Amino acid sequence: MLRAGPRKYNSAVRFLIIILLAGLASAGDLDEAKRLLDETQEGDVRRGAEACAKANNVEGAELLLAVLRRTERGRGLAPAHYRDIAWDALLALTDPYARGRIERELKTNRKNAAVRMWCAELLGLWGDAAFAPALVAACADGNDGVKQWAARSLGLLRYEPGTKALEPLTRDTDPFVRANALEALARIDPPRQRERFLSAVARDADGGVRCALLGALPAIYPDEALATSAARGREDPDWRPRMQAAGNLAAIRTKESVDALVERAADGRPAVAERAMEALRRMTGKEIRDADGWGSWWRASRETFSFPEAVGSGEEGAAEHRTVAYGIPLASDHVAFVIDASARMSDKLKATGTSKADAAREELSRVLGELKGRLVFNVYTYREEIESFRKKPVALDPKQREKAVEFLKGKTTAGAKDIWKVLETVVSDPDIDTVYLLSSGEPDVGLYVHWNRVTSHLADLNRFHKVVVHTVVYSERQWYKDQLQKIAEATGGRFQAFE
Repeated sequence: MLRAGPRKYNSAVRFLIIILLAGLASAGDLDEAKRLLDETQEGDVRRGAEACAKANNVEGAELLLAVLRRTERGRGLAPAHYRDIAWDALLALTDPYARGRIERELKTNRKNAAVRMWCAELLGLWGDAAFAPALVAACADGNDGVKQWAARSLGLLRYEPGTKALEPLTRDTDPFVRANALEALARIDPPRQRERFLSAVARDADGGVRCALLGALPAIYPDEALATSAARGREDPDWRPRMQAAGNLAAIRTKESVDALVERAADGRPAVAERAMEALRRMTGKEIRDADGWGSWWRASRETFSFPEAVGSGEEGAAEHRTVAYGIPLASDHVAFVIDASARMSDKLKATGTSKADAAREELSRVLGELKGRLVFNVYTYREEIESFRKKPVALDPKQREKAVEFLKGKTTAGAKDIWKVLETVVSDPDIDTVYLLSSGEPDVGLYVHWNRVTSHLADLNRFHKVVVHTVVYSERQWYKDQLQKIAEATGGRFQAFE
């Protein structure tokens, strides 16, 4: 008995020593993490962020928030866009106290609306309703972006006590806030919100809102997906809800959905018609390439048709009459060509010896010459700032073609580039349904730079716009190619690389 006490005492001491040493090791790791997060090399910053995620505590969350607050790059400081690296580490936090530090940031950071917006986004993505009261309070934030993400996160959490705060947002003038609030309420209480949600799908004044809500409809009201999508595809005057309708119908393997898709194959907007035909090729295994062909085949086959187990690729066909731009078939008549004008565009392509800027301009001249009058288009150049050929897209004619080419000739290549800014600008144009984004590589600056954040926010924006972004990269570096390919994949676009 006398010996048992010391043994227990020694065990307790050893346990405390282990805890103390672990704490010291963690503190040492975070000291190193802080140093790494302030470095300028991406690999160092990534190791620092990973150390914070591994520590999974309040101190690690504090260090990551400090990166998130960066707004510009100073001499000798890490670039602000390393926020994208910190984001992945923040998303990996699981400790409730570490997450609580993010909740407190949402409540107390009155100087930086972007950080509050990102905190509201994180609280929804973590899926923990314990943090929902902070989101309820954020619904009254003075910044539309914060309200937008607070509403979206409350919907993801299905937080019933948040309905009172969401109600006034359903009448907000900002379309993103309004759509997210309507969707959130429907996710929280589907039966009670059904009539209002379906009314907004059909009657909201903004075509982007109708599009976003129609995209959410199959998950919330699956019994309405077929009938409502068929009706909106037929009746909506805006091409964006009709494009979303084709996407909804593509996921429904019934003869009635094929009926509606065959109808959409004759849509007056070529991009919508092509989306419907892609879906039909996947569903039926038939490689028909035009609306008349689909109509004739379906009239003859509907009664006896059964869905095959093996389906077609659904990819666009490189029909002989179709124009190919930068190696990618062009299946639209409302297009924006977005050309990198940063310093790297003065470099020469290895295959041809032509400068990247000259190659981009010569290809655009060829494409516009081939299309003649069959296009509404605009041309953008981008570095840190954006310039557009016209304020609004214009119909292509010989005069506009000549002026567009001259517009590119007059641009010098210099400086860094901001891909997110130009994507947000161009995708938000309701006249444009297809974008060709040309880049000499990964972006250098911007609100979002790495593909993880560019693509997630592009996908969110595209709930309202349904724009297909094809990407073309002039580079030999695989890292740059991967970045641009991810952007294309986020919108259902294609990717092409030239070296």
